[in-house]
Amino acid sequence: MGTGSANPKANRSRSVALPVLQPRRGRPRPRTSAIARWRFAALLSVHLLMVGHVLHWWITGESVGRFVLSDSMKLLELGEINPGAILFALALLTTAIMGRFMCGWVCHVGALQDLAAWILRRLGVRPHMFRSRLLGYAPLALASYMFLWPTFGRVVLGPALRPVWPEGAAAVAGPPFPGFSLALSTTSLWDGLPSLAVAIPFLVVCGGLVVLFLGARGLCRYACPYGGFLLPAEHLAVARVTVDPAKCDQCGLCTAACTAGVRVHDEVRLYGAVLDKNCIKSLDCVGACPHGALSMSLGRPPLARGGPTRYDLTWPEEFMCLAIGVGAFLTLRGLYDRVPLLMAAPVGIIAAYVGWKALRVLRDRDVIFARAQLRRGGKLTAAGAAFLLFTVLAAGMLVHSAAVRLLVVRAGRHDANVTVTFQGALGQVDVPQRDRASAEAGARLYRLAGPWWRGGIGLDFTPEASTRAAWLRLVGGDARGAIDELDALHRAGRTSDQNAADLAFLLARGGDRVAAEQVLRDTLAARPAFSHSREQLAGLMIEDGRAAEAVGMFEARVAERPSDALARVGLARALAVTGSRERAVAELAEAAGRAPREPAVARDYALALHAAGRLDDAVAELRRGAEARPAAKQMLLTLAREMLRRAGRESELDEPSLPGS
Repeated sequence: MGTGSANPKANRSRSVALPVLQPRRGRPRPRTSAIARWRFAALLSVHLLMVGHVLHWWITGESVGRFVLSDSMKLLELGEINPGAILFALALLTTAIMGRFMCGWVCHVGALQDLAAWILRRLGVRPHMFRSRLLGYAPLALASYMFLWPTFGRVVLGPALRPVWPEGAAAVAGPPFPGFSLALSTTSLWDGLPSLAVAIPFLVVCGGLVVLFLGARGLCRYACPYGGFLLPAEHLAVARVTVDPAKCDQCGLCTAACTAGVRVHDEVRLYGAVLDKNCIKSLDCVGACPHGALSMSLGRPPLARGGPTRYDLTWPEEFMCLAIGVGAFLTLRGLYDRVPLLMAAPVGIIAAYVGWKALRVLRDRDVIFARAQLRRGGKLTAAGAAFLLFTVLAAGMLVHSAAVRLLVVRAGRHDANVTVTFQGALGQVDVPQRDRASAEAGARLYRLAGPWWRGGIGLDFTPEASTRAAWLRLVGGDARGAIDELDALHRAGRTSDQNAADLAFLLARGGDRVAAEQVLRDTLAARPAFSHSREQLAGLMIEDGRAAEAVGMFEARVAERPSDALARVGLARALAVTGSRERAVAELAEAAGRAPREPAVARDYALALHAAGRLDDAVAELRRGAEARPAAKQMLLTLAREMLRRAGRESELDEPSLPGS
């Protein structure tokens, strides 16, 4: 196997090439085992279940919640016990006992990495396993940030800062913990998931490039936040791949079959079992052994493991790679509102690897990457020159991206100094000169961070920056400029629901109601689930005396997607305008039944019941909504208090389910 480096010290500490790769007469070759076929069937079944889940939601509009591990963040932040949180808890429990079976037999991203490794092997490429000390802690750092930091900020850091820095404490602590509640079903399965424009590059990076640059299961080793907790749990597992020494001849077929890059034959020779924490229990090694020497059994957990661990990097190189990886991650995360955390992390690690490899190309006598000889006998090859050129171009792109991010940050500082109200921005009150100056400076910097074809230096829109630029231009008295910012987002297909509604509002306010309505119709044609845009369009229709048309629009949406509770709420409002109050209440009741965790639905239904003289039913609905959605408990029960007070029933205000006086 190629070492990927010519560092003499590193080469002396690295094991010799696999015996199986050195042909010998009578020695068996790698083969596909029955276990490998069963694992393939299991992973294929997982993908089919995912497709079926999405299709069920697409057809019915409602389904079981997502089995996405990142959704478990909501458990500690919002108290939501969702399928993702349950799956993560199950993964931690099973890993602590049996090891990382779920990584090998269930994880769809792991399957994608295995596929990439298989394709590379078919092309004759066996990527070098990149081994770093400090970057190996990236999964734990990501896991701590995603899952522990919100609770730490709320429980520890926020209270500690409150006496000396109340504003900072509020920002760190966030809202109070609302309590636990079940959230096992959803009508918005795709909310928060990336679009195809993001998903495809994400899969290419996380499923392919990480394997090419970092080796087998490179994402699992260096950028999987869930692995940050699964790896410590793996240290406790007693179920291990063990060896019968009498049957093992150290042929190396087990290592060749391992899809996680574990040197199985070395592990069993040194420890009698596979103790490497990166073992994903695929059992491919067990199936590949021609002598039946390997099996699953109880053994000592990796906590008891001794012996040296081999790394590719010297300590100065470790710190260099850490700096590159962290810098690239911070630069890329959220870039142009497209790059998610789980994509920025592996790209940051790859950037660190490329920087390290480029250093080796400049310094060492012989350097290999994949099958390419980058430097031979101290001379740079054509492949090496191409690699260095790629490194320079990639570094230039990172610097450019950092400049865009810096402009957004600087603009945000001016933005934070603007305190004018919405009415002030619309010109209904005087805007202080200080606010106007800050708004103009911030808007200028936001525009400079925008796309190059609009006079900026960016390669794409940053929708949040364009939105804030529109607001600041409105504060500065430039309503036409605000419309221009939002319209550019709309034409580029990067608009949000609220942005489309705001654009239509500004157009209608400026007298161009036809354009406002067209914007909303175009938006809904592309994004039928946008509720704010539909409400805004209905408002324009009602103002123009076309309430019946608004009712028809909502009815069409409800017929197409019966589970759309917000569309039913809009239908109820339009029906109330036409005088059909009983039907409006019925639609709100249906909406509340279909979306029991949607506080806006519970509020509107309760208000309709109260208007119909059904106070007890209104208060009961608010109580039900508060129990289903603890995060909105204060808002809903405060409304219930107000209803009871107006009815002269103050004696009921001290009930445990209602806030005290």
